Amino acid sequence: MDETDLSRGADITEESHAEPGSEEASLRQRLQKIVSQNRSLRETALRLRQQNKYLEERHGELIDLVNHDPYTGLPIRRLFDRRLDERFQELSLQSEPRFMVLGVIRLDRNYSRIKNSRDRNKILIFKTTSRIKDVIGENLFQSDRLDEFHILLDHIPNMAAVELIADKITEGVARPHEAPADDISFGCYLGIAVYPVHGKTRDELLGNADIALNRCETLDTPYVIYTDEMGRQHREREMIEADLRLAADTGFEQFSIVYQPFVDREGRIIGSEALLRWKHPTLGDIPPQVFIPIAEQTGDIRVIGQWVLYNSCRQLSQWHKKGYVDLYVSVNLSPYQFKQRDLVGRVAGVLSGLGLKGRYLKLEFTESMLMENRDEVVRKMFELKAIGVRLSIDDFGTGYSSLNYLRKLPIDTVKIDKSFVDDVTKSEPNQQIIRAIISLVHAIHLECLAEGAENGEQVSLLLAEGCDAIQGYYFSKPVEPSQFLSYLENGGRFDLTLQSDDSDELCAIPQLASDSVAADT
Repeated sequence: MDETDLSRGADITEESHAEPGSEEASLRQRLQKIVSQNRSLRETALRLRQQNKYLEERHGELIDLVNHDPYTGLPIRRLFDRRLDERFQELSLQSEPRFMVLGVIRLDRNYSRIKNSRDRNKILIFKTTSRIKDVIGENLFQSDRLDEFHILLDHIPNMAAVELIADKITEGVARPHEAPADDISFGCYLGIAVYPVHGKTRDELLGNADIALNRCETLDTPYVIYTDEMGRQHREREMIEADLRLAADTGFEQFSIVYQPFVDREGRIIGSEALLRWKHPTLGDIPPQVFIPIAEQTGDIRVIGQWVLYNSCRQLSQWHKKGYVDLYVSVNLSPYQFKQRDLVGRVAGVLSGLGLKGRYLKLEFTESMLMENRDEVVRKMFELKAIGVRLSIDDFGTGYSSLNYLRKLPIDTVKIDKSFVDDVTKSEPNQQIIRAIISLVHAIHLECLAEGAENGEQVSLLLAEGCDAIQGYYFSKPVEPSQFLSYLENGGRFDLTLQSDDSDELCAIPQLASDSVAADT
């Protein structure tokens, strides 16, 4: 019986005048009840269809929210991984290899600087992703970081096309933004790996793109395409990083300290710079310029630096006990060490434990250190000065040279950078720079020390200009403590009148002198 029949039955029952309690009246009541139930069911079914439609719409929105970043609207990392796996499966079935470009984009330091003050609502980052999509369409994905993205491109004909796309992306990101943010511009770093040239598996390609991105940031260049040599250097760096930490954790047996003398205007050894050396068990001697930056990035420089500080002062204490009581030692201080809250306490503890007065320790720091957390740096400098420690600016002239901070800070020594000394005898501008630095330093009653002197002509010019002390291969390369002690035992003086037939050769033979550097003060 359909709805029409039920309606007709209801009409019949309404028209009939059956006696109450009769069979016909009972049938009429049942029909009315069925019609009412049917109407209720139809209303319920309509309501359920409406609710189902609403839930389907909300489900779609939830799926979209779950799979897309709320700020950029880009598909999230999970969808990128899924898309990449699908592409690898498709490419594995191809008879001829085809290029596929995988890239990692990270906004540069200029965005990091303004993101919390000028882009709280992430409008600029949204517009930036739109600029990238103008170049590569919907092939852009959100990384786990808000300021980092992945690109995945198919059907790229050659490497020249890869470079063209990279140029368009980085140039597009770097364009100034529209008003009211027209005073803002920032760039990006783009690391690229190409299948199958730079990897044939998902992890290999992703890893190599990350290596290219890291190189990009290191070189501060817009984009870098991965190379095998880049990968080799990265793996070597990772090995050095791991072995460096192991060497520090297992007693510092692979490390040693060498000492290069400071020579005054009369040729006397007045002190030395302590320089760290690392002899790797399989790679041999690893240059400080290779492992020191790694130690700074990993934070291991704090432990290594403390070891150098203590052992340099201990060695100086041993020379003092032999009678060479005028000597001081100069130790380089990393910016990362300077950030230690207990730095001054650590230095004071070393001096106290070895029975050394502060004036026998000189700490060297770079000009650039003054530009980071200046108030904290200045406060610690005065605290170090209060315990007698002397302070020296290293590599002066290559950074943020300023008469203002030379005048206000408790500095004792200014070190002229080697780059000015190298060709000082052939470069009139360098001679003028050195002359100006020495004059400036003396005007505010500081010591001027030049590093990197390698021949007699350089030494003669520096002395003629009034330089107070000189350090360099002309006198001695950095040497083991035993060799340095032999210099002291042979009089502790270099004969400044001694000239080599070839001015580029070392003149590192201390000459006996009547007044020893070991004389009491």
